[in-house]
Amino acid sequence: MRTPLLVIGVILLVIGGLITADVFKFQTKEKVADFGPIEISKTDTKRAPINLGWILLGAGAVAVVVGVASKK
Repeated sequence: MRTPLLVIGVILLVIGGLITADVFKFQTKEKVADFGPIEISKTDTKRAPINLGWILLGAGAVAVVVGVASKK
């Protein structure tokens, strides 16, 4: 039970840290207007919510602490 908790905790810490550091960004393309051969589109850059990163950091820290404190 100790090793899986440590691994999951570390993974959550890394993902949460990357989200909090604003590394994950993605673009969405939306068609605004279409006038025959002319097409107007809009591109938005979005990012994952920072609160999600903080939640994952907290959950990862708890998992690591529980994994370290548990006995075999």
